[in-house]
Amino acid sequence: MAAAAGGRCRAAASRASTYRLRLRIWLIGPLVLYGLLRIPSFLEPHWYTDEAGYVTTARALLQGKVLYSQIWTNKPPLQIWTVAAAIHFLGTSEAALHILTFLTGLLTLLAIAYAADRLLGRRRAVVALVLAAIMLGTPLLDAELILPESLLIAPMAWAGALLLTRVVAPDTRRWPLWPVAVGALAAVGIAYQQTALADTCVFGLILAIVGRATWRRVAVYAGTVVAITAAWLIPAVVTAGAGRVAYALVGYWVQFTQGQAHAAIPMVIRAIVVLVVLTLVVSATWLRRRDRDVSWALWVWAAVALLVPAVAGQPYPHYLLPSLVPTALALSSLGLRLPAGARSPRRLVGAALMVATGLALVGAAPTGLDWPPAFAVGNHSFATYYFGAVSTLTRGQSLTTYQDQFDARVPEDSEVAAWIRAHGLEGSSAVVWSADAWLYDLDDLQLLLPTPPIYNDEHLLGSDGPVAERVAELEPALVITDGDSVTNWPEISSVLATGYTQVNQSGTEIVWLRDDLVASVMGPTGLG
Repeated sequence: MAAAAGGRCRAAASRASTYRLRLRIWLIGPLVLYGLLRIPSFLEPHWYTDEAGYVTTARALLQGKVLYSQIWTNKPPLQIWTVAAAIHFLGTSEAALHILTFLTGLLTLLAIAYAADRLLGRRRAVVALVLAAIMLGTPLLDAELILPESLLIAPMAWAGALLLTRVVAPDTRRWPLWPVAVGALAAVGIAYQQTALADTCVFGLILAIVGRATWRRVAVYAGTVVAITAAWLIPAVVTAGAGRVAYALVGYWVQFTQGQAHAAIPMVIRAIVVLVVLTLVVSATWLRRRDRDVSWALWVWAAVALLVPAVAGQPYPHYLLPSLVPTALALSSLGLRLPAGARSPRRLVGAALMVATGLALVGAAPTGLDWPPAFAVGNHSFATYYFGAVSTLTRGQSLTTYQDQFDARVPEDSEVAAWIRAHGLEGSSAVVWSADAWLYDLDDLQLLLPTPPIYNDEHLLGSDGPVAERVAELEPALVITDGDSVTNWPEISSVLATGYTQVNQSGTEIVWLRDDLVASVMGPTGLG
């Protein structure tokens, strides 16, 4: 009898376990898909120039240099702090860097699951998760790279998820605490990149108007955002000066955006699109503020988030990453029925929100996609990315062969780095006169200029001469040039002609050694 009872208990436990598995399979499937799609990211070489800039700046920060003063970035400090922490604990390999972005992508998917399951239902949650898993798992939006957008999507996704699942519920406290969590997460997003202000503002709009809106909610949210932002902004101003910080975080971007006035979509047209979208969004939010079903607010969030890449008008796919979460959720909400007897104005408001999101998406179209999903084998396609990874993992080709197809500079950087190590020059003072700064990290070269990519030094110090003059004053042991950079910024030629000797070349990359070091490094016969 005891045995029979034990058997029944085991059977019941087995059924309960199976039931729990069925409940979670909707979440497990998309997460597994995401993990499988991300496998090739751990085989990538050092190839993306923005990553090089962040890694080099983070290494300088770890060496004690002051951000915005001795070293420079045009991003808030959390981006560099995060990369510095990754370097300190994991190293500078691409696999190590991409572990971090894998985790942020995973957290983002969990936020989508949390919000979609409560707002849209289980089936639509699966649709949203699959959409997001594909876009975050593949390199279409460069989500695997350690860029600000790849890191801020997680806190902003959770901020939106917490907000939309609580905004219509009554508060149990006179001063509610959940807006603190939303504000803290939004502030973390801002500390990664200034563009997170767009999401932060739309969250404030929803808090101020939708559901059981109270001034206390808005005050708690805004106070949290301001306090956390001030916690890093004030020390930055104290250590580097208000002018330097203001230029890095605001002035640089004003100049950068103005410089795109002749882009594919003129600035005037983009300004009109922004005005129309914001008008539709604010009006729709006001008209539907009493709805207990707030799934319509996903379109508000998506439309505003898409305005950021629309205003930028630049062909950088990662600009779309912050808008991925609300867009995937909004698209998954299509087809939801309005309550029985819903008036036609509500339908019109819903249509207006879709129009606003569509306009913003059209404006953001110039960002494009990376690694276009073509099946023809090319230097930069899904075929080379995924089929090449499979071939590498199954020993069909070498890892070097796979990595060299990412960018022409990958094999050149490898050969130059090997030459520098072979001649005992690792750790030397250097200027990499290039948009590609990976050589600083491959050979632990000392960064002398304020910022790694040479185009930012031209912005910071002045073009057509000042940067070359600074190089001449610093007298680095090595100057490394590439063909494009010498063509775009030829003023370095006069410095090289008067104090440096060419000692190595790989493709378009040339290593120049200071004249007084040539004999000791190359031997008494010099280059012979």
